[in-house]
Amino acid sequence: MKVKLLKDKPYAGKSEYGTYQLFSVEHEGIEKAFFAPDEVVQKISGLGCKAGDEIVLTKEAIQNGKKVISQMRVDFIGKPASLANSEKKDNLKQIMEQCLQEAVEITRSVQGIPFQNEDIQKIASCLFIART
Repeated sequence: MKVKLLKDKPYAGKSEYGTYQLFSVEHEGIEKAFFAPDEVVQKISGLGCKAGDEIVLTKEAIQNGKKVISQMRVDFIGKPASLANSEKKDNLKQIMEQCLQEAVEITRSVQGIPFQNEDIQKIASCLFIART
């Protein structure tokens, strides 16, 4: 689903079920609450997204051996505000780390192909170029 962030940072809280992080988002013109998993919060904050940035959240099924687990993917529409502003420190290291992690996840999700380190490097480079 395509959402627009309404606040810069999530609201962190605690309930009887544990800690949570809540983003205020707009989806199809309606304000909604999104309780984000830790890895999604890290991806959003790691790339410096601010209020007004639009992102696409995709829940994917990933096969890990015999188990099928779900994973949330975050894709940005356009550039986050922090990347567009040249006065701020760039965060290319965080983007590269995210691309490398995703390249490893991609190679693990494809069964039957013997990927090598060079293949992971090429996939990560393509993701990095596309994002920057």
